[in-house]
Formats: sequence, structure tokens, C-alpha cells
Amino acid sequence: PPSHYAIGSSPTFFFEPARGDLNLANLFVQDSLALTKTTKLTLGLKVEDDPYLDPEPLPSARISWTPNDKTMVWAAASKAVRSATPFDRDVVEYLGAIRFLTGGGTFQSEKLTAYEIGARIRPSAKVSFSVSTYYNVYDDLRSIEFDRVTLLPLHWGNGIEGHSYGVEVWGEYHLTPWWRLAGGYNRLEKRLKFKPGSSRILGMEQLGDDPEHQASLRSSMDLGRSVTLDAAVRYVDALPDPRLPSYVELNGRIAWNISNRVQLSLSGANLLHERSQEFPGGVVVPRSVFADLRWSF
Repeated sequence: PPSHYAIGSSPTFFFEPARGDLNLANLFVQDSLALTKTTKLTLGLKVEDDPYLDPEPLPSARISWTPNDKTMVWAAASKAVRSATPFDRDVVEYLGAIRFLTGGGTFQSEKLTAYEIGARIRPSAKVSFSVSTYYNVYDDLRSIEFDRVTLLPLHWGNGIEGHSYGVEVWGEYHLTPWWRLAGGYNRLEKRLKFKPGSSRILGMEQLGDDPEHQASLRSSMDLGRSVTLDAAVRYVDALPDPRLPSYVELNGRIAWNISNRVQLSLSGANLLHERSQEFPGGVVVPRSVFADLRWSF
């Protein structure tokens, strides 16, 4: 059945139309082929249909090699889209009596082609880790454009393209039967640009503000039969635009299982700083500590 929507409005910000039905449909087929005893190929095809654009075929392929029960190496390629929404097509905004922004009647889906290579290895019962690299190609990303004749109203366009690449690493180590460590690292590099003829309004800020490096380390301890102690430290690199400095933060939790039904815990978030700004816009996250008593019955 179609999804009905009704969007609230104000005299200066509204949608044309403000209500309607979205007929969404998708079809997905997938098959796996055993090429050898250790190699498997998986092929898929997804077709999406929405009320704004023609059906979009989205193929995918993945091949994996498992030489033993401790190692798997894989590679994948796929296509994806972000389909248009009422905000992309139907939004209207006024500044005073001036029609300032309208939805893009010709707005197309944002497109992604993704490539990945990775490996998961478990050399022993105590150690496991994984590493993957990715390369993403973007096209027709949403931009804000001038009207070619009158400048205003502005409208949504598809004037940005580019690529991103990076690496993700994750590992887990059981030091003892009662102490486990897990850590991860992510590196992201974005290379986006405006297409020829794009108005370049707002610059690249409209495409997100992502850190280049992120890392985390988590410790989990079972202190006897009834007490657990967890701690997690994270590092987030500086945000580029709008710029925010890098930071390190710590979360922790200690829990006491008084009985099979009763648990008492003390948790803390952002323990290293009284206040920290993690996102643009002046939003400040305070240090917090709270106690929790749970009774199950």
C-alpha cells in the first residue's frame, strides 16, 4: 500500500503539495555460486521505483575466499542511490515577500558506486581482527543552484561529484577469561568538487563535516561472579568545516548483580571534560553520571 504523508508548514516555509501518497516499490534477487571449495561468488540485483523517477537498477557482486576456518578474504562492488523526497522536490521557502527557495523539479537521485576489499582473521581463540578498505564514487550529489534567468528562487540541483576512500581496522583480544579488549580505527578521506556550471553556494559544508581519523578502545572486565567493569575511550579528529578541534573522551560503567533479579549500576559519560562540543552549532555535551537500579520479575 502507498505511504501517506502530511507535512506541517508555516507562512514562509511549506510544501507544494503538503500532503500526498508515496508509492514505493523494490525488487531484490540474489544468488550465490560456489566457484571452488573455498571460493564463493554472490550476485545481486535490486530495482527501486519511486514516485519521482524511473525504476533504478542497482547491481551488486561479492566474492569471498575462505582457505581455512580462521581466515576469510573478500571483495565487493555495488551501486546505491538516495532517491528524491518531498523535501527535494516540493519544498518552498519565502524571505518576506520573496520566493527564496523551491524544490528542484528536475532533481535526480544521488548516486554511489562502492568498492570494498577486506579480510577477517582469527589466529587464535584469544585474538581476532579485521581490516577493510573502501573506495566510493559519488555523482549527482545535492547542491543549491541559482535560477539561470532571475537568480531567485534558489533550487536544489545535482551539481556535486567526487569520491572518498579509507580504511577500517577492528580487533579483539581476550587477555584472560575475565578481561577483554577491543579496539578500532577508521580513516576517511573525501575528495568532492562542484561540476562545471554549478553555482557553488554554501561550498562543501552542505555535504557533511566528517573527521579524517577516529579511534576507540573498549575494556570489559568480569570482577568475580557478580561485578562487571566496562570502560571505553574514543578519539575523534578535528572537524574541517565548520572547524571543531579534536577530542578524547571516556565513558565507564560498573555494575553489581545483587541477585538474579536485581542489578545496581553506576555509569558515566564524557568523564574527561566537564563540557565538550562534539558537533557544530554550539551544542555542548556535559559530563554526566547516573545510577541505575533494575529489578526483573
